Amino acid sequence: MRYRMIGIDLDGTLLNRRGRVSDANVAAIRRAREAGVLVVPCTGRGWRESLTAIEQIRCRPDRELEGGSAKPQAAGNAGGLVDTGDPGVFVTGASVVDVLSGRALDLAVIEPHVAEQIVAALHDQPEAVLVFHDEDRVGYDYLVTGRGSLSANTQAWFQRTGATVHYQEQVSADDLHHALRVCVVASEPRVSQMKRALRGPMDGLIQFHSFEAVQVEGTELSLHILEVFAAGVDKWRGLSWVASQRGVDPGGIAVIGDEINDVTMIESAACGVAMGNAIDAVKDVADYVTKGCDEDGVALALERMLAGQW
Repeated sequence: MRYRMIGIDLDGTLLNRRGRVSDANVAAIRRAREAGVLVVPCTGRGWRESLTAIEQIRCRPDRELEGGSAKPQAAGNAGGLVDTGDPGVFVTGASVVDVLSGRALDLAVIEPHVAEQIVAALHDQPEAVLVFHDEDRVGYDYLVTGRGSLSANTQAWFQRTGATVHYQEQVSADDLHHALRVCVVASEPRVSQMKRALRGPMDGLIQFHSFEAVQVEGTELSLHILEVFAAGVDKWRGLSWVASQRGVDPGGIAVIGDEINDVTMIESAACGVAMGNAIDAVKDVADYVTKGCDEDGVALALERMLAGQW
């Protein structure tokens, strides 16, 4: 194996469309770990929002996951991704966290006055503004602000993941000292309108992207997510921090992903692998394309890396 560290996205990559990690993927991750590779989950989710996925991946049986109601168990997927002290890259690189405890190891916050400007630009939209924080520092994951309302899929997401939420219509910079991401869920045309509003006055201070959200059954409205971060924040930033702590050269990093927030790590890593179900922007910068998330694409990619083919 020529790589010492492998970053793996969750949704649409390690997780299949049913939100599960296949036995083949877990077995391949175990083989990579046995070969001495550090396997790092890299996701746009926050740590608490990832607990369901983490539950499907082995933890030591004598350890419980602190800081949440979910407790990952060793049963079923023995020898998988997570072990004591392993780091994970969350919130698209804004947060590096000890996967077992949820303790933040590194945070890339938006400057409070910048976060205040972002929220002010989005405050009067029909959709609520979602400000993601490190829960240990403020007592909740999401600050829901602005005059808008929550979409049905956002409400369902909060309920499904157990995210902690605080509602406050008006905020100031004092409320935004630990903001990691500002987000709005809206229709694609409205997201495009918001992106135009942020360009210009915020140039050099922030970066953002948008992608299709999980859709609500029974509705025809296609929802998209707009995510805003501090300038320079992406999954590669988080992976690079982990690599620096573990003494891993950038030439020893491989990654696997499928969405727009995976593009920078795919193009920056020594080996960037796109899933078969990846968007074109990811495939365009990838070194290789594996099978889809419902076809054990992660397992195939890891097997080829282990064999020295990729």
